[in-house]
Amino acid sequence: MDPTSEFVEPAFDPVRFFSEYWRRKPMFIRGGAESFLGRRFTGADFDAAYAAATAAGADIRERAGEVTFIENVSAHVPDLLERAGTFGADFAAPKTWFDAIRTYSPSGIGAHFDHSDNFVLQQEGVKHWTLAAPEHLDQADIAKRMLNVPGVGGHEIPDGQGVLFTLEPGDLLYLPLFWLHHGVSDAASLSLSLVCPAVSLYAAVMPFVGQVVRSRALGHQPISALHAYLSDEERASAVSEIRRATVELLRRISDAEVADLVCSLQRERLPGARV
Repeated sequence: MDPTSEFVEPAFDPVRFFSEYWRRKPMFIRGGAESFLGRRFTGADFDAAYAAATAAGADIRERAGEVTFIENVSAHVPDLLERAGTFGADFAAPKTWFDAIRTYSPSGIGAHFDHSDNFVLQQEGVKHWTLAAPEHLDQADIAKRMLNVPGVGGHEIPDGQGVLFTLEPGDLLYLPLFWLHHGVSDAASLSLSLVCPAVSLYAAVMPFVGQVVRSRALGHQPISALHAYLSDEERASAVSEIRRATVELLRRISDAEVADLVCSLQRERLPGARV
């Protein structure tokens, strides 16, 4: 039996996708890219987007004769920008965008994992993708990736652990959050990727905590100035007082009333939180 058969669907059904695949396992749809995107993205579209991105001073990564990568190409293509916004609202993934990658020879990027869910939409050429479950990752690396620690994400796929998908023009492949992946083109190719960033608990809590703390004037008091003319005894006393006040502020932040206010802001601001 084809080892990829458990990941194959005839079409994109949102209800089935979210119940069976979302952040659980990859999904492959032969010929599913155009209906998912609503159109084809051609080489001419890429050239126009490249010119617009260049004029805007966008960061375009290139290796001459091998590959050109336009991150957030949707910022320079109005209908892709609109489509990304629709997906972001439906998937409750803020700041969703499309990337575009064009290869001119057999090439690819190293194996890695992302802190986003991604949909690869193959437009031209053939690309081979190897995917592996995140069980091979260190939890500390996952935590760092979610908190945007620089230099985290690269990770080889263990021998014999990957599942191979071959994407031809028009195919769709869903890459779940944290899944290791490695894509290599046969030759010239063009693809789009819909990037749906995951929201960390830190990002869903700390900004709202700051708003509540400010609104309630918690921690408003000035701390002691640790100036150069304090005696050692005075400095030690001042540092001790700052620590005591800090512990008290953290205690106040953790009380039920503050938690309720933070959760109220989450319901108002987080995509999809309102019932």
